[in-house]
Amino acid sequence: MGFETPEADSIIVALGTARGFGHVVGGAPNIPGLNSFSPFDACFVNASATGTGEQPSPIEMIGRSRKPAVIIGTLDELVTRFAAIADPNRDFIIRPWQPDELLLRAYRLLRFAERAAVAIQSSVRKGARHVVLADDDATTLVMISTILKHFNFECDIAHDGAEALDIARKEKPDLVLLDVSMPHMNGFEALTALRSDSATRNTPVILVSAHRDEAEVVKGFSLGADDYITKPFYSGELMARISRLLRESEER
Repeated sequence: MGFETPEADSIIVALGTARGFGHVVGGAPNIPGLNSFSPFDACFVNASATGTGEQPSPIEMIGRSRKPAVIIGTLDELVTRFAAIADPNRDFIIRPWQPDELLLRAYRLLRFAERAAVAIQSSVRKGARHVVLADDDATTLVMISTILKHFNFECDIAHDGAEALDIARKEKPDLVLLDVSMPHMNGFEALTALRSDSATRNTPVILVSAHRDEAEVVKGFSLGADDYITKPFYSGELMARISRLLRESEER
């Protein structure tokens, strides 16, 4: 949706190699209602396309729908449209993209959407899970908390490691998400304190970092982190990691 002919044709060809079928909607889509998405399993959306007159842009249209979508654009376009991407039913690709990457993102998104429906039903039956989310970046807090709340998670927000530690000790959450780089007490220090306290020693902890540094990853696991994820990450990947840790915690 919203692609010019050369790129649209490339997407159709890529889908064809995996026995998929695509329907192209032009740069100024004339779609009367969101129910127009219903025949499709997922959408590819051009983040660069703009609206025409009263017609919203494709990314705005898909933002009003629950239809799984892969959003394609430049890094700047995707960053400025994080609200549309920060959804479990979304994934994104930065241009220039490769056919194999496009198919992989589409496959992961559809598989995640299928599993998410089951996960949501299960979480509703069991009651809301409780997560402490610590990060000093407002954009990251909004993005991750939106994803978590969509899946029926209660989310306590902390802006530094010391605040996260205090909340975790008081609230006994099911899981803690710690950014590595935070003021007052960084993620490593907060993790060490959590593991040293008998009340939080066994609480699953995921470290979040903007750096793909092997030494950092090794340090995190050596201090007792249960998982480590680097930014930018995809909503499906985050929820899969959280679901795995909570499942393992229940089985202990």
